[in-house]
Amino acid sequence: MGINNRIDMPYDELEVGQTFRSGGRTITEADVVNYCALTGNWIEIHSNKHYAEQTRFGKRLVQGSLTYSIMTGLIQFGPSIQANYGIDNLRYLKPVAIDDTIYVTAEVTAKKEKDDKYGVTTFLMKALNQDGYVVQRSEWSLLMLRRREDLEALLAASLPTEKQPERK
Repeated sequence: MGINNRIDMPYDELEVGQTFRSGGRTITEADVVNYCALTGNWIEIHSNKHYAEQTRFGKRLVQGSLTYSIMTGLIQFGPSIQANYGIDNLRYLKPVAIDDTIYVTAEVTAKKEKDDKYGVTTFLMKALNQDGYVVQRSEWSLLMLRRREDLEALLAASLPTEKQPERK
C-alpha cells in the first residue's frame, strides 16, 4: 500500500474498510522540547536525560500526547471535517523514543448518520514505528459534512475571491 494520507471527501463518499496511510515522520529532540514548553509537560521521563537513563526504558521518551498530535497531522483531514467527536480506547502500546519514525494508518471502521447534513465517521488510528510495531492506537470519531455539494458550498462561501483595487 502506498501513501494515501489525505481524507478530503465527505462522509457519504467514505466506505467502512477504506484505509489511509501516511509517509513517515521522525520525532526529534526539538519536537519534544517544544512540546514540553507548549504544554508545560516537563515530566522527567521526557525532559531529564539523567533521570530517564535510570528508568526501565533507559532513555527519554516522547510524550504519548505528542505522538497522537503528530498522528493527526500525518493523516490530513480536509474541510469536510467539522468537529472532533471523540477519542475512544486510546492505548500506548510501546514507547516512542526521540529519533523514532512513525507512520500512521487510518481505517474507516464505522459510520453513523447524524442528520441530513452531518455524519460521524470513526477511524481506527494506528501509529507504527520504523520497525513496524504498533506503538499507539485509538478510535477517533469525527463529525463530517455528508454531501459533496454541502462541502463545495461551504468552501465557496469561505474562500475569498481576489478583488481589484479601486481606481480613483
